[in-house]
Amino acid sequence: MKTTSTLIPVLLVCLCLTGCNALQKLFLGKKETPPAADFTKVAQPTLEQITSTINRNSQNIRNFSTANASIRIPGALIALRSQLTFERPKRLRIQGSASTLTGQEFDFGSNDTIFWLWARRDTDEMWYCRHDLYPLSPIRSFIPIDPDWLLEALGIVEFKPTDQHFGPTRMADKNWEIISHCQMPSGQYIKRTVIDSKTGWIKRQELYTPQSELIALAESSDWRFDRGTNVSYAKQITVQCQGMDGTMTIDLGSPTFNASASFATSMFTMPTFPGYRAVDLSSPEFLQPRGVVMPTQMPNMTGAPVPEANIQTVVR
Repeated sequence: MKTTSTLIPVLLVCLCLTGCNALQKLFLGKKETPPAADFTKVAQPTLEQITSTINRNSQNIRNFSTANASIRIPGALIALRSQLTFERPKRLRIQGSASTLTGQEFDFGSNDTIFWLWARRDTDEMWYCRHDLYPLSPIRSFIPIDPDWLLEALGIVEFKPTDQHFGPTRMADKNWEIISHCQMPSGQYIKRTVIDSKTGWIKRQELYTPQSELIALAESSDWRFDRGTNVSYAKQITVQCQGMDGTMTIDLGSPTFNASASFATSMFTMPTFPGYRAVDLSSPEFLQPRGVVMPTQMPNMTGAPVPEANIQTVVR
């Protein structure tokens, strides 16, 4: 059904930016090449050297705002102009339109308890869900990705000590590979992270089910450096996910971040829109009357997934 499938890419980008423990290595200012990470000077860096460097970079972000982000979703003729505001831990607001003439087209927000999604042209509903209930939402049968991983897809990667990590392994292209067993609310998943051996920054992430089924991938490019906050970030990210017909591209424009003052609480309060009813995504009845048929595998996947043998060597 077009209504729900059209909103999936928008929901995906919103989920990428919620459930946040940190947000974006994705900030554009003056274009400056990031300095190479210290571990790139070592012939065989340790797992701790790589993961601690990446974790430290991600943890540098407290808040950010941007008025000129753009999001291109599958099937859209033009990129959506977006305004984004974020504050730890889960406060986010995204408001956007196709142009300055069309008026507001969508609104996504998140606070410490819930997130919501409204799109003007697709339905007469505004979707919302409690963060702790999203893993139980029926929509996860079509989007089997947890928001925390989608955040990492945008470049905010933290190698958690509660997960198991294997590597680094030198790949044929000389870059480094780390395989992680990640415990998520819906079970244990396998993640493959590819790190550029010359710069030390993440190039690609792939997420697999415990059965080694590839369900999501993200590629980061156009890495920049903000000298004021000592943050390296990928300005451009492409995302593919099971349940999404095509590739989504995200560009955060030129945000400012780590502002000293907190944003107004009203920025992260769920609004109401005349003529639109609020629908809970965690309700068991959410998909039943919709007749939704969605892809069960990723179509037109770009790039080569990690060979199954590579995963099986660490899945015991």
